[in-house]
Parts: sequence; C-alpha cells; structure tokens
Amino acid sequence: MERILFYSALLISLSACSLDLKKVTDALTEIPEEDVIQYSCPAGYVYVPPSASETPPGFCVAKYEMKDVAGIATSQAGGTPWGNIDRDDAITACQALGSDYDLISTAQWNKIATNITETTANWSSGAVTSGALNRGHFDNSYGSLLEAGGDDHPCYGYDFDSSGAADSQASLDAVCSPSLWHENRRTHQLSNGEVLWDFAGNSWEWNKEDFTDPGASSNDYIADLVGLGGSFATLFAPSSSLVCASPNSNEYCGMGFAWINGPGGAIARGGSLYNGTDTGVFAVDLDNSTSYSNTHVGFRCVTSATAAPQ
Repeated sequence: MERILFYSALLISLSACSLDLKKVTDALTEIPEEDVIQYSCPAGYVYVPPSASETPPGFCVAKYEMKDVAGIATSQAGGTPWGNIDRDDAITACQALGSDYDLISTAQWNKIATNITETTANWSSGAVTSGALNRGHFDNSYGSLLEAGGDDHPCYGYDFDSSGAADSQASLDAVCSPSLWHENRRTHQLSNGEVLWDFAGNSWEWNKEDFTDPGASSNDYIADLVGLGGSFATLFAPSSSLVCASPNSNEYCGMGFAWINGPGGAIARGGSLYNGTDTGVFAVDLDNSTSYSNTHVGFRCVTSATAAPQ
C-alpha cells in the first residue's frame, strides 16, 4: 500500500487573553492511497495502456518486428524481420506461441498508433499536432531491411552517407537520439514510456482481419481521410483532433498514406523501406490478398498482460 505522509501538528498555547497557534513537524497523519495495479508482459513485449475511456488492463505487443528464430516467432532486436510470410501463416506463427498470443488486430494497431500520436516525444516540435511524427526506415537508399539496436540508438543501422556500410554509432547519435528528433528515427514512445521499434517503416506488418469495404474512391494520405467517416475512419485513422496544423506542409503529419482503392482483403500497416514519405504509423495497404508474401512484409504478435503481484 502506497501512502502519502503529511507532517503537521498544532501546538496550542493558552494565555489569559489569547490563543496562539504554532506549527510543528514532529507529528504525522497517514492518508492511504488506492492500490495501483501494475501489469507485466513477457520478455520482448511492452505494455500498451488502455485509453482514458477504457477499462484496464491494456495488452502486450511485441517490441520488435517478429524474427524467425528456428521457426519460432521471436520479438528480439537481432536479425532482420521475418518476411516472405503470408497473412494466415503469420497468424499461425503468433498463435503457436501460446493460447494468449495472436497476430495484432486492426483495432490494437490503431490504439497503439493513436497512443503514439498523443505522445509529445514522437512529434518534431515536441508538441502534439505540431510538425510531424517520425516515420522510421522509409528510404532503402539508407540500407536494406535492418535489425534493431538499443533504445538509446534509434537510428541504428543507417547508412546516411551511402557508403555501403552502416555509419558509426557516434555519427548517428549526433543527429538522432531519444531526445533528438529525426524523421528516420526508428523508435516511437508510448505514453507510459515504453519504446517500440519499427512501428512505422522497415517492413509492412500484417493485421489479423480482412477488410473488403475500402470506403474511399482513391488513395490518399491518412491526414486527408480522417473526416471520411464510416468503418475506414474508425479502423485506420486517428481522431480529427490529432491531425497536425497545415498537413500539406508537414509531410501530412507523418501519419502515412492509405492504399485503399484496390480490391480490399488483407490488411498491412506501417509502410516499409520502399514507401518513402508515404510511410507512417497509420499507413495502410488494402491491395493484397491474404496469400501475398514479400521480403518486406512481416508481422508483430500480441498477448495478454498479467497483473503483477502486489
């Protein structure tokens, strides 16, 4: 039980005609606070807190794009993302981890993307809706699919000088760090301080459901489609209050592009190293079937959060 201690006392001195009050600090009163339940996640996963309108707990999501470790979907920094896997095989790979594991759903993806958008550390200006969100590894001229690094080195692996090898870590850290925003920063911070790698860029990531009602006649930036309404806006876009000022001059808020006028079907999110500034945490591609696979289409698993012992 956490307690807040308030130190106060009153020393009452009486005289024939007056009452003097003098404060001392040698007595205390204890006022209990409500217990706060903490939730934990498996190694390689981070806790996504519920929104203000939701009831705890939230859920756990893989910190990294899944890697193929002897056929087991593993959330770890080392190794390139598990690609060349179709949507249904990605579901199978996540569910094979245990009864509480699954491929990330569209609703869960949007909860994370919204949380990222509501967190100041992810915006170029340091203020929500001002400037743009960082978009990660969205330019293949800076290297192929990349493994992740430590959270203190969010531009890990980049070849900004096009030398054919990753730049020195010192040179990368000089322009890109947890406190120094860069459009290619590969990490995003959640509201609880947890860090996710490559939620935008590097590799597209499958979502669990199908979607066959694109709801728009042409492809467009997410920031332009927020007001579209219907199932598209609910599943794939943030609220209008999170759109940045002057989207056209701010890389459409860094939210990404929506390829939605195709046949619909399988859902991929986030963009890849081949999508340039169309990459972003809300980016969505509905053009592919569930049997499609490519080296730059991977996935991310989720699982239930566990209440920590009190």
